Amino acid sequence: MNTYLLNPTLAAQPRYIREGRCMQKAASWATVWPPITMAAMGAIARRQGDVRLVDGNVESWTLDALLEDVRRLQPDLVAINTGFPSIESDMTVAAAIKKTVPQACVVGFGAYFTLLEQEAMAACPSLDAGIVGEPEATFEQLVTALAGSGNGRDASGSCARDPEHPGATQAVNTLREISGLVLRTNESVVFTGHRPLIDDIDSLPFPDRSLLHNDRYRLPHNNRPFTLINTSRGCPYPCTFCIVKPYYGNRVRRHSIDYILREIQECVDRYGLNEFLFWEEVFTLDKSFVLDFCRALDDRGLHIKWAATTRVTSVEEETLEAMKRAGCYLLGLGVESSSQDILDRAKKKQTVADVERAVAACRKVGIATMGHCIFGLPGETRETAEATIQFMTRLGLDYMQSYCAVPYPKTELGEMARANGWIKTRNWSEFDFGGNSVMDTDTITAGEVTEFRRRAFRRFYLRPSYLLRTAVRSFSLQQVASLLKFRDWMGSPAGRRPRS
Repeated sequence: MNTYLLNPTLAAQPRYIREGRCMQKAASWATVWPPITMAAMGAIARRQGDVRLVDGNVESWTLDALLEDVRRLQPDLVAINTGFPSIESDMTVAAAIKKTVPQACVVGFGAYFTLLEQEAMAACPSLDAGIVGEPEATFEQLVTALAGSGNGRDASGSCARDPEHPGATQAVNTLREISGLVLRTNESVVFTGHRPLIDDIDSLPFPDRSLLHNDRYRLPHNNRPFTLINTSRGCPYPCTFCIVKPYYGNRVRRHSIDYILREIQECVDRYGLNEFLFWEEVFTLDKSFVLDFCRALDDRGLHIKWAATTRVTSVEEETLEAMKRAGCYLLGLGVESSSQDILDRAKKKQTVADVERAVAACRKVGIATMGHCIFGLPGETRETAEATIQFMTRLGLDYMQSYCAVPYPKTELGEMARANGWIKTRNWSEFDFGGNSVMDTDTITAGEVTEFRRRAFRRFYLRPSYLLRTAVRSFSLQQVASLLKFRDWMGSPAGRRPRS
C-alpha cells in the first residue's frame, strides 16, 4: 500500500497555509507552517505501507516534476490538502495526478470539504472522495479499507466509478461504510454521514516529522526552525464568523500534559527543534492546565521558546508570569474591533476594556502581543473601521494582523450574509480570510473594507514610533526581508504575489 500526501503548491504560485481551519496566504505570516495534520496522517498511513509526503510550500516543484515523482511511487492513495483560497490551483493539480495515476484513489481534505460537503465534490470532478471534518479517524479507516483490498486498487475511486470493474460494487459498499466521506460513485456523489469527533485525542499518533524538511520552516523574526504542536481542539465560544465549530466542535478536547511533553521532547531530541507554536483556539482557557503545564516544562528541563494564541477574557497576570518563566515570548489575541456593538453582534463575549487589560498585562510581564482585527463584520461603518485602526495603534501591541470578514458556509455570519444578499461572488477561491472582502453589507462596501484592511497595516507598521522601536532590535538581513514580504502582502491587492 503506497500513500502520497500532498500540499499542492507549485513553483511560481503563492504559498498557502492549509492547516486545520487555517487557510490563507503564507505571506500573511511572512512564513509557512509545517503541515502537521498531514504528518499525523503520514504516521497513520505508515502502519499499512510506504508513505511519501510532499509539501509544495517548501519544494518549488513544477507540475511536471511533481507528476514524475507521483509516477515513480505509483501510489494507491493520494491525499491532497486543500483550502478555499487555493482550491482552483489545488484541483488543477488533482486533475493532473488523477490522469497520471488513474488507478489511485485521489482524496481531498480540509475545511473546503467540511464546509461544502457534496457541493465541494461537484466542483472537483477529478477527486474520488473528500473527507469532512477532522480527518485522522476517517483517513485511518480509508487507508485500512484500501490496504485490505490487496493492493488497495480494487477499492479505489476509479474502480468505484467503473460499473464494469468486477470489484466496483464491493468497493462502493466498503467505502460507504466509512463515515465522514463525500464519495463519488458512477451514479452520484454520496455523503456517508458525519463522523463523531475524536473523543480522546491522545489516541492520535504524533505527527511523523521525519516526513518533513523541518529545517525549512522558519520564524520570520529570528530565522530559527520551528514547528506547531496541537494542544487542544474545539472552542466553547459562539463567534459568528468562526469555522471552528463545524471543523472541531464547541467542546474543548485537550491533550494531556504528558502527551504534549513527550511530543516536545521528541521534537527536541530527534529533530533539534526548540521553537514552538502551541496551536489551539484559547491556550489559557483552563488556568490550572496552563500552570501545571508550565511547571511540567521546568520539571522536565525543557527550556524551549514558544508562542500561543488566546482570548482576551482568559488572560491573567499570574498565568502570564508562569508562561513567561516557561519560555513564552508571544501571545496572539483576538481584538476584532474597537466597537462594542460590533463585538456584541459577532457574539465575541468580550469588551473593549478586556482587550486593553489583556494587552497591558502582557506588556507588564514582558510577553509580546500580536493583535488580530477583522474589518467588515455586521455593523461596520467607515467610522468604526477608522476607530479600530486608531485603537490598534495606541493599544501597545507589538504586532498586528488584519483581515476582512468572510461569510463561510456553516457559520452564522455566512447564513446572515446569504439571507441579506451581501455576498458579491460565488467563486469559492475568493473566500480568503487574508484577501479582499467579498461582502457589501448595509453599512459598508467590500471595496471600503479591503482598503481599511490595507490602511490598518500601513498605519500600524509605518508609525515613526514603531519604526524607531524596531530599528533598535537586532534583525538580520534575512529577517528584514521576511518582514518586507509581510508588508507587501498587507499593502498590496490580494492575490498579487509579494516580492521573493
